[in-house]
Amino acid sequence: MTQLSDLDTAAQNLFQELNRATGGKAEAQASMFALGETIGLDREASERAAEDLISHGLAEIRTLSGGIGLSEEGAALMASEDKSATLKRLGTASPLNASQREMVEEVLTQLKSELGRSGLAYDTLSEMVADIRSVDAQLTSPKAKTTIIRACFESLLQTARGCGQNSWQRLLEDFLG
Repeated sequence: MTQLSDLDTAAQNLFQELNRATGGKAEAQASMFALGETIGLDREASERAAEDLISHGLAEIRTLSGGIGLSEEGAALMASEDKSATLKRLGTASPLNASQREMVEEVLTQLKSELGRSGLAYDTLSEMVADIRSVDAQLTSPKAKTTIIRACFESLLQTARGCGQNSWQRLLEDFLG
């Protein structure tokens, strides 16, 4: 079965937006172009991302004008992703426990991997790098403080909102709860 991590970032974002728009129901549909616009894709990029979802069996064409919907497999994948996503919250317990530390590292890895190709302005990029380095510094402590890490992630969230990085914004909102 295809996993969300098998898809490129645009397809992942479109898939998540399709899930939100349809409420996770396989019988519902939405316009791939409207979904793409919501996450910052032009028509061509939206179509490529939708084709990727369709080729993986996660979405189906519903109308010739760009209507798509979740396939049964896609709905099942999103249901399982939603269950695991509810477990991936930072929480407030301090210091970080082993599972929280692992989640922080996963989120940082995702942000770091996408940061270089984000096309952000230098000042915005520098601000995000500083926040990421602050989290990295906390992770070197055997008793990493959740409050400090949460503040850094909240700063990253504000920066993501300010520069239109919708996928980062959703990731951080979900992670911070």
